[in-house]
Amino acid sequence: MEIKGMTLLSTLSLGEGMAGGEGLATHVGARGQRSLFVASEKAPYDFVVADVSDPRAPSVLYRHELVGPQVRSNNLAIHDDLLAVTRQAKDKGASPAGVEFFDISTPAQPRSIGFFDASGGESIGTHFVWLDGAGFAYLASQDSNYAARDPRDQFMLKIIDVSNPSKAYEVGRWWTAGTQRSDVERAPVRPHQRLAAARGVTLTPEQVSARRVDHGVVASWDFGIRVHNICVLPEQPDRAYVASTSGGAFIFDVADKSAPRVVGELQYGATLPGAAHTFVPLGASGFGLLSDETLEEGAADFPQNVWVVDVRLEDRPQIVGTLEMPWPDVVPPEGRFGAHNLHEYPLGQGAWRDFDVAAGAFFGLGVGVYDVSSPLRPREIGRFVPGVDPQGPSQGQLNDVFLDDRAIVYTIDRKSDTCFILELDGTSR
Repeated sequence: MEIKGMTLLSTLSLGEGMAGGEGLATHVGARGQRSLFVASEKAPYDFVVADVSDPRAPSVLYRHELVGPQVRSNNLAIHDDLLAVTRQAKDKGASPAGVEFFDISTPAQPRSIGFFDASGGESIGTHFVWLDGAGFAYLASQDSNYAARDPRDQFMLKIIDVSNPSKAYEVGRWWTAGTQRSDVERAPVRPHQRLAAARGVTLTPEQVSARRVDHGVVASWDFGIRVHNICVLPEQPDRAYVASTSGGAFIFDVADKSAPRVVGELQYGATLPGAAHTFVPLGASGFGLLSDETLEEGAADFPQNVWVVDVRLEDRPQIVGTLEMPWPDVVPPEGRFGAHNLHEYPLGQGAWRDFDVAAGAFFGLGVGVYDVSSPLRPREIGRFVPGVDPQGPSQGQLNDVFLDDRAIVYTIDRKSDTCFILELDGTSR
């Protein structure tokens, strides 16, 4: 185990068969009691609730099971007493697929109060949900009308009104023009084509549809044009920061929820593999962080980093730096190593909201915490890489991270049911 700038307070087993997904959030009760909600990547569990009032002695309060192996939750969001949990189906058109809403005023007894249906047709449902605290949810989702030209392309941006969760309804949507079979626009330029154009070569149709294309000493990757994460913060309620995997990263004007409009698109360099996962602004600093998810074993798609993005001119965001990651001399062939989830500073759930400190989960590279008070000179102040359990997976794979307003760090392993709970050292903050 490697640890610096943090103290490991406890390790919690969430339940056999649990696999930590991309959803971590806390709920703060009227008397100050704290509950941690954890989404699962697979059946049997949908989400697990743990009492973390004392982070040194956590305990499982509740486990919510899925209807079957054909669906997974993967992601969740909390605002006040409202919990939203995604439903992503294994097969196209299957049900349930969409978002389920729960009343969690009693965290140990979540009560289902509504369901937004996104099933039917070729849809596999919803991958990500964000609650803005103003009565709207932002989804990375499909629906019965979704019919992509390229099977790699998934998930549009959908905005739904959740002011009455029992009757949630869609108010607006956006997708990359040319990705739908019904679009009149030409298909968008794909990553392989972008790099090929820079080299002045022409690709075969088979190469265009491939996941990887080698161009001499550099490779291009196409993981699909699919909205992944959406971040809308109260400091900028009319702006949505959107990561769209191989589609890029965008800043949207969402003042009119019925017509979300792109105001800025980050232009990746032709040789960057790109897999935009999480794009989050750092408050009013004029900068943001963008993680590109590593999707290949052994970091074959290196470099997938967390980039520092200058958004002072929001119509032309650009990469101006990166966060440090502890790369080994030799990357193991098994497991992922590189960027993944970031702490997103959500409102209304006991989250850390000091934009001078950032945190990220990096699979086999562990969890990192950073001082980003000077975004052009970020500094690592904490690192945790768990040891390898000889009875468990061959390599720890930390999938998500959440930092609460007590400087408690929660992180989960996608290969096991383990949740690590740490405290950021006061001298490091």
